[in-house]
Amino acid sequence: MGTLVPPEDLPNWVPGDVLCASDDLGWKNVFLRAYHYLGQDVIVPAMRDFMIVGYRLGATPMQRRFDGQWSHATCAPGAISLLTRAEQSHWFWSETIDVTHVYFSQDLVLDVASEIMERPIAEVTLADVLHLEDPAITFALQAIASEAQAQGLGGPLYVETVDCH
Repeated sequence: MGTLVPPEDLPNWVPGDVLCASDDLGWKNVFLRAYHYLGQDVIVPAMRDFMIVGYRLGATPMQRRFDGQWSHATCAPGAISLLTRAEQSHWFWSETIDVTHVYFSQDLVLDVASEIMERPIAEVTLADVLHLEDPAITFALQAIASEAQAQGLGGPLYVETVDCH
């Protein structure tokens, strides 16, 4: 397996305006970036972390190729996409959108999976899903994004609590 791309390097492959970032907030195992994107046809490289994309503003027909299969959906506010780690994908959308990316480290996901299963878990693969609507996940993404914008003193602890529950 080649080098896995950290979240802060994604704009090298998927250009967009950064609207908000948790880069310097002292968060551990969770990373946030919100972007304003124009329509694009891009290859998302094999990412280091698991990712949830929350669609915040704008609606667009979205096409994504993952594991040799194309999927199609219209993504708009309230929708999310799930991306596993260490897998490349091809994305195409035509309209302007604002999105929030929340990344979870492999260590965090393994710890949570081990806690849930009540035994050590050595590997987790997230089902890659282009379009899903889940109000609880959407709410958690919004809470994490709000914390990144507020840059609160207790932010790292708050984010750790939101992502695990």
